[in-house]
Amino acid sequence: MRKKQHLYFFKNIKCKAKRAFFSEREIRTMFSIIFLSLLILISKVNASDLQIYFDLIDSNFDGRISNDEIIGYFSKFYEGQLTTAQANQIIGKYRGNSTNDFLTISNFCGFEKLLFSIYQPEQVHLSFTHNIQTEMFISFVTRHRPSADHRPVIKYGQQELIAIGNTTTYDIDNWKSWVHFIYIKNLDENTKYNYQLGFIDPDNKTISHLFSDPSWAFQTMPSNDQEEIVYIYGDMGTMMPYGFEVMKAMIDDMKSSENQRANYVVHVGDLAYAGTGDHLESQTIWDLFVNQIEPIASQIPYMTAVGNHEKYYNYTSYRTRFFMPSKTNPTEFERDENFYFSLETNLIQWIFMSTEHNYTAGSRQRIFLENLLEQYKQKWQGKERPWLILVGHRPMYSSDKATDSGRLQQEIEPLVINYGVDLAVWGHMHCYERTTPVQYNNFTDREHFSADGKIYEHDAKEFNQTSPIHLVVGFGGAWIDETWSDKPQWSQVRNQRYGFGKLFVHNKTHLEFRSTVLNKEHDDDEDQFTIIRHF
Repeated sequence: MRKKQHLYFFKNIKCKAKRAFFSEREIRTMFSIIFLSLLILISKVNASDLQIYFDLIDSNFDGRISNDEIIGYFSKFYEGQLTTAQANQIIGKYRGNSTNDFLTISNFCGFEKLLFSIYQPEQVHLSFTHNIQTEMFISFVTRHRPSADHRPVIKYGQQELIAIGNTTTYDIDNWKSWVHFIYIKNLDENTKYNYQLGFIDPDNKTISHLFSDPSWAFQTMPSNDQEEIVYIYGDMGTMMPYGFEVMKAMIDDMKSSENQRANYVVHVGDLAYAGTGDHLESQTIWDLFVNQIEPIASQIPYMTAVGNHEKYYNYTSYRTRFFMPSKTNPTEFERDENFYFSLETNLIQWIFMSTEHNYTAGSRQRIFLENLLEQYKQKWQGKERPWLILVGHRPMYSSDKATDSGRLQQEIEPLVINYGVDLAVWGHMHCYERTTPVQYNNFTDREHFSADGKIYEHDAKEFNQTSPIHLVVGFGGAWIDETWSDKPQWSQVRNQRYGFGKLFVHNKTHLEFRSTVLNKEHDDDEDQFTIIRHF
């Protein structure tokens, strides 16, 4: 007999061994059935996150989501009032070719991540530290860990270097998983690193659990003025209603745009929408969301501003799951972790502020803002002249009737104008809107703004001789049902379509922004504009 053609199967150990023989084809069939059964079992175990989320909506637990249940879900958890037509629109979006007037859990295939080990990393995401050329921060979640003495480890690069991190968790909503985080230092600039994640034994030598994924790779930033490309949006959420769809569109864009691949993401607040509208927060929704962004966040840094939907339990989930520079290696004035921080790239001086925390005169955040802007002023005078972009959640300018800007115009706009902010990016309102150059509610610098509103070209010689343009990019997937006020002169473009933005900072003189929407119907559904600076 040729061994490769046969498998011995002992049918009964109490009698003489009887051998049953199987052909190669039968063996392949058996292993295929076993493998598929294993996948189904793993999928069912891991689909618990999705099932829990589904059950939040499926109030009568019949395995079907009706339009009434969607209406009830939004009313209870997000304090939103949907009409029957709007609920039917959501059902129509997800049911595919079916004619059912309800959804089942099978309509949401692709949300769960298959886990083949209880120690397998999920929710992998990167973030920048203050040293973008030579450092990277990475975090991931596991449902279990080998022991309290095992530490998370990353093995990276052709030399298979390792970095060892730490582990934390928190107790909200009976969440039993672990957050692992690793600070990676001494990297080479402008270099791609493939990596693996796992756990190192207490001897700090033996790596007994190591996991790979073909997509796990990151690239450090160059030190020259190479073009920067940034995904930028806010207010995403997961499968209810369209956050997952927007993320799929971004993943497709990333795959098809190899020559214009984004370097990092800026999410301007309201990430997972795990809060229920009252005082409770679902960790299952957090898990779904971070797995949803993993295909991108495991490859490029995912930088976040804080929004009002991160507020639950004193922002514990957000503060524990995400790692911004103000937490990983804070500067002198970055005292409140993850809430406000600076990010200096080769071409951009980013300022991430928190519209959810005190920013009035004398507050910690205000002191941070004033000191950072003074440093920017010195850079401009020293002819460095990076682009100055401010990021926050609640918008300073929006013509949405429900806009809630607090005291931003009174407290922060004078700083924005006096220090020459080029672009201010906000979310919170579930729409897209772009202003003209604007100061104190007035359309300014008209002579430098093109008639079609697509080019702002100026020759400012001092940092405070320009007017900022404001963007509201809260169109990342959270329910859109806004009501516009009469259009002010400073409102150039506005629409209510789901999508994401892409910022192209070509060099120190040319900055371009493009919006991408789902299911584009008209040319003006998407926006594009350019700022040109002549020094």
